[in-house]
Amino acid sequence: MSGVVFRAMLLALVRDRGALAMTFLLPAVFFVIFAMIFAGATGEQLRLKLAVADELDTDLSRRLLAALAAEEALLPVGSGLAADEVREMVRRGTADVGLIVRADAEPLGSVGGFGPAPLLIVSDPVRGVAVAMLSGQVQKAYFSALPDVALGSVVDLLENEFIELSDDQHAALEEGFAELGEEASEAVAAGQASAWGFQDLFEREDVAGKAAAQNHVAYYAGAVAVLFLLFSAVHGAISLIEENDSGILDRILAGPANIDVLVNGKFLYLTVQGFVQIAVIFVIAWLAYRIDLPGHLALWAVTTLVSSAAAAGLALTVATACRTRRQAQTLSNVAILVLSALGGSMVPRFFMPPALQQLGWITPNTWALEAYIGVFWRDETAVDLIVPWAALALAGVAGLFIARRLARRLETS
Repeated sequence: MSGVVFRAMLLALVRDRGALAMTFLLPAVFFVIFAMIFAGATGEQLRLKLAVADELDTDLSRRLLAALAAEEALLPVGSGLAADEVREMVRRGTADVGLIVRADAEPLGSVGGFGPAPLLIVSDPVRGVAVAMLSGQVQKAYFSALPDVALGSVVDLLENEFIELSDDQHAALEEGFAELGEEASEAVAAGQASAWGFQDLFEREDVAGKAAAQNHVAYYAGAVAVLFLLFSAVHGAISLIEENDSGILDRILAGPANIDVLVNGKFLYLTVQGFVQIAVIFVIAWLAYRIDLPGHLALWAVTTLVSSAAAAGLALTVATACRTRRQAQTLSNVAILVLSALGGSMVPRFFMPPALQQLGWITPNTWALEAYIGVFWRDETAVDLIVPWAALALAGVAGLFIARRLARRLETS
């Protein structure tokens, strides 16, 4: 008897392609996605987008920046940037971190000076890991490209504080440093690095207007909201299939209304439901974590409206593309989980390899998160948010149009 039960369940699984996909394909897909994400986050594949401003523009600064550009962990963005441009790129998220070689600071090779540090790292508080990674890369590049300068500054410090060198000793040191500089240039060109270490080369400047904790809350409020928005929208959209199976749809179509009216009504309902659902999450974030919802209410409302419309359009498209409830549930679960993984609702896109970050732009999650980050994180204006708003609105309208076309087959079935 147990064998019969086993055989019956096995046949049911084999005959249900959706169940097969959920059982065997979806776990494999998720493994590949998260393996790529966390393999990239180890540093072997993760590449920080680095914006650089060289105010000094000397042979020393050019040697240092050339060594940084040769590092595989860094991806230079922009060229010939000014300091304010670097700050703006980091603030907007175009660059993960910025580096400014100061002209009005201690000399690049100084040690123990009392002025500003020669290098300024510009960062967003949320991306603290980017600062740590860049700091290590800067120290590595500094002593790969400028060991002569670094050791020379140490000798100057020792001479000023502790000992006095003779002219012959100075000449010998200068000759040795010159040879060391030439060797370092050759080593950098060959992709090799020196083993020196150093500290106090740089200072840090944060460009985000909010504390790191508030930025984290704002991000995850949007991430969680979009994830569950998609699930709830699909659950509501599947009711169209249930109504068709129960005969309710036939009675509706027997009246003056057509299928377009029914789809439009469900689209409107799902949009309003999603709006309220997201509002609950952000009200909690406001009351419990001091997210400035009242100060950004208008921009938040537009972002939430277009996000809800995009989710409703996607959900109706999935529901009308399927013939059974089981098909719709299976397809929607797979689609939502994959879109959320790629779109940043599960893991911030900052930790993903560049290829996955680019792939994320096809998901509504990415556009919604970009808009919420712009509202609560970067204090952007309505003009700055036009692109993500337009992308989400277009997704909603396109989803509604496709759903109406697909649903018309129900009128003749």
